[in-house]
This record gives sequence, structure tokens and C-alpha cells, in this order.
Amino acid sequence: MDTLILMDNQKVLLSLLITYRQRREHLETQLSWFSEQAKLGLLENIEILIVEGDRASSQWIQTELKQPNFRYFYYPCKGIFPKTKALNLALKYAKGKLVTPFDVDLIPWKNTLLRHLEIAQLNPKLLISGYRIMLDKKTIKPTNIATLVENAAIAPEDRITALWKQLIHRERFGVLPFFQRDRLLEIGGWDENFLGWGGEDQDIIERYLADGRYFCRSPELIYLHLFHEKIEQWNETEIIEKNRQYYYQKRQSNLN
Repeated sequence: MDTLILMDNQKVLLSLLITYRQRREHLETQLSWFSEQAKLGLLENIEILIVEGDRASSQWIQTELKQPNFRYFYYPCKGIFPKTKALNLALKYAKGKLVTPFDVDLIPWKNTLLRHLEIAQLNPKLLISGYRIMLDKKTIKPTNIATLVENAAIAPEDRITALWKQLIHRERFGVLPFFQRDRLLEIGGWDENFLGWGGEDQDIIERYLADGRYFCRSPELIYLHLFHEKIEQWNETEIIEKNRQYYYQKRQSNLN
């Protein structure tokens, strides 16, 4: 099901692909932030596609979507959350020249989103990604962001062991890489053998770069990661481990 007014293709520079299941606090926080940005006229060339994958659709989401650049899709499913299927569904309907898988627990800090778009448009050979910092709150308000940022933690992908994998083993981690939509379609989108969370982001980055593109992470681009516990049928340890095993098997096969 597709909800709300469609934007003119010529005006859409960026599509944000948000996958959702039973994380209302996070999505409400995100929608509130987007709403404030829209009032300031800062989302005119950006569309937001929300794909919910669950046993039943959430009527409250459609009620909350008040801006014409929001679209909602429902994907009926049960069991492990099919994040990659949901992303591919959103990719199918995305209109932006650039697209990014926008996690429901991320909030752009200050003008990061527009700056990210500006940098990403400079050269199509560059895949531009940002950084995230980890907050200890599930929701935030504009009035307390400065204090929360000062007390935030470094993300797992920027710690020593993960940094070693990036520098020596050339694994690629990215926070909201802004992909060229045509290139994503060319490589077939996300690998739907990944279920739940883990590994699918590295896999698609590495496949995307395989035609001679370059990966760049910019410290100019900071996203705030909202706190959450392990989520059933999404990012439980067993699910992550299975995805990691599949990622490394696939990666090894491609290197041989």
C-alpha cells in the first residue's frame, strides 16, 4: 500500500529508505525531526519512503505523515524482519538520483543531511558516508541535544578492532552511504539472503564499489544514534552471527 502525494521526479534529489517494525519511539522522534526540517523548507528535494514489515500495518504512521514528500508501504510478513526485502521494495519506488538506507534510530546532527547531499553530488565516483555517535536515550528533543552529544560514545565501527578490519582487510563500514540509484539497480539492490540486521550494509557497499568507485567517510557528517536494546526477530545475537558468517563466506568467494 502506497500512501500520500507523489513528488515530481525532477525535484527529487535524494530518497531516504526507512525500514520499520515496532520501534514507535524511534520513528516518532525521526518524524518529528523531519517535520521541523520540512517547516523550514529543508526537505524540498528529499523524499522519505517508510516500509513497514510486520503481521499488521500501523495505522498511526499514516496519520502522522503530514508532508507530501513522505510515502508509506506495508509489507506483510512474520518471523525474522526482512530488512533487505523492505529496502529493495523502497528502492523499486524511489525517485531520487541518490538513495540511502536510513535507519530508524538515526537523527542528523545540525545540517548534516543537507551537507551530506551537497558533498555526494560533487562526484558520482565517490560513495560518501558519515559517522554516528551513540546516545544513551531512546528519544531526544532539540533543547537537550548539545548535552547528549557531549556524553555520547564512539560507535562500534570506529573502535580499534573494527578500524583494523577497515584499514588492513579493506572491509567497508558506512553510516548512511548516499548511493547512486542507477548503480544500485545495476547490481540488483540488497542481497535478500541477509535476514534481520548485520552484514548487509558492508556487502552492498563492497559490491557497489566493484566498478572502480571510491569510498569516503567524512567527519563533517554526524548522525546521532538513539539507544535501543536487542530487538526480537531483528538484531538478536544469533541472527547477527548467521549474517556475519554469510557475509564472510560470500566475501571470500568473491576474493578467490
